Amino acid sequence: MKHIRLLALTALAIFSLALVLQAGDETKTAAAGSTDTTGIRWYGYVDAWHKAKTEKKHMFIDFTATWCTWCKKMDASTFANPAVVKLLNNDFVAVKLWDHDTTTLDLDGYKVTVKDLIKKEFRVSGYPALWFVSPYNQKIGPAGGYRDTEQFLQILDVVKHYRYDSTRTETGDLKAPQQKDSTK
Repeated sequence: MKHIRLLALTALAIFSLALVLQAGDETKTAAAGSTDTTGIRWYGYVDAWHKAKTEKKHMFIDFTATWCTWCKKMDASTFANPAVVKLLNNDFVAVKLWDHDTTTLDLDGYKVTVKDLIKKEFRVSGYPALWFVSPYNQKIGPAGGYRDTEQFLQILDVVKHYRYDSTRTETGDLKAPQQKDSTK
């Protein structure tokens, strides 16, 4: 009886360790800039921040949690759609940040943990939370929680073409100031 109890505890410990390691691997995958099973290239926040500025692309940030059912649904449907994958990989710099990540980031001397970035900088209170940041480091309000493919493609189009910013053209250039007609 003692051996069965010991064997059961050992099996439970191994199973728990495997779950913890799997959750850790999800965070590392998102931070490494590698492609996940959907085909989206995910970058770590610091790398994405620099890449977005350099390439004049918007950052797309998917704030997620391992326990979040809607996050998993979005991964399996919206993020698996070939049109979404193509747009995110070609026109955005995608970042996936996990609710349990305590990594410290260095943003040109400003040090912040991922957890604080999520809670204090972006004020995320529910998952999934979808955010965009312009190439000029301007936060573009959250796009809400779960979005189906059609809704998400519409949001990507608005952000990609700067339709949220009346001071910029669709390519991101500043619009020339309009001159007032002095003859009126």
